[in-house]
Amino acid sequence: MRSSSSLEIKKESGSNIESEKIISVMKKTMKSHMIVAALIATVTFAAGFTLPGGYVQSGSNNQGMAVLSTLPTNGTDGYMAAVTRENFGSFVREDSIAMLLSMSAIVIYFIASFPIKDMRTVGTFLLLGNILTLLAMLAMVIAFLDGLGAVVSTSSFLDRITIVTYAATFFISLNLTSFSIRIF
Repeated sequence: MRSSSSLEIKKESGSNIESEKIISVMKKTMKSHMIVAALIATVTFAAGFTLPGGYVQSGSNNQGMAVLSTLPTNGTDGYMAAVTRENFGSFVREDSIAMLLSMSAIVIYFIASFPIKDMRTVGTFLLLGNILTLLAMLAMVIAFLDGLGAVVSTSSFLDRITIVTYAATFFISLNLTSFSIRIF
């Protein structure tokens, strides 16, 4: 006849194996999310150096500066130059925010890669990293739209179509992601 303590140990070990499987699945998910965050960091890093409009190539005092940050207002519509500078400044800010958020997500995923046995802790890391990655994606999309607005005229039909397309795509992907989090 078995003692009741041996049954408790078997129940506990079965639960422990189940918990380890769930943690393993969560860590595999984090690995793929880490790749996405690293790609966002790479793209935003590259966009920070290959600025929209390029760099001033002439031998003037502004040589090497971003073209869109040094637009002259003489002979041009002052409003258009101001809008272009504003969009360019927003591009730089949003690109930097996207880079910061994606790097933060990478750090979270890296810390979570250490041997952690608590399912709640691993789940918290997964959720936090996922939120940071989604915010980085949003900032990257906004940076793209600001860069496009700085290069293309503000009354352009292409600009409006791009904004609608990106907004719809982002919100669809956000809904799919939130659905997958609820399932998990």
